[in-house]
Amino acid sequence: MEISDSQRLRSRAILLEFLKFRVLAAEDQFFSQQQRGQRRAWLTQMHPQALVLSDQDLDEVWQQAHHLYGCH
Repeated sequence: MEISDSQRLRSRAILLEFLKFRVLAAEDQFFSQQQRGQRRAWLTQMHPQALVLSDQDLDEVWQQAHHLYGCH
């Protein structure tokens, strides 16, 4: 399914905000528990609207969340 750039950017921003609270609650355990291949299954249950994003978009959002909210 093709989505517009504005929809893509909005979906990424919403997912990043959603992840902030998950990461802050679980700290770096969140990233060790979220394997790349399991993200879509996790999102299906936790945040299905993010499933419109490509795997590349999801990787980039996860990297950004880790950079912004992960333990350093």
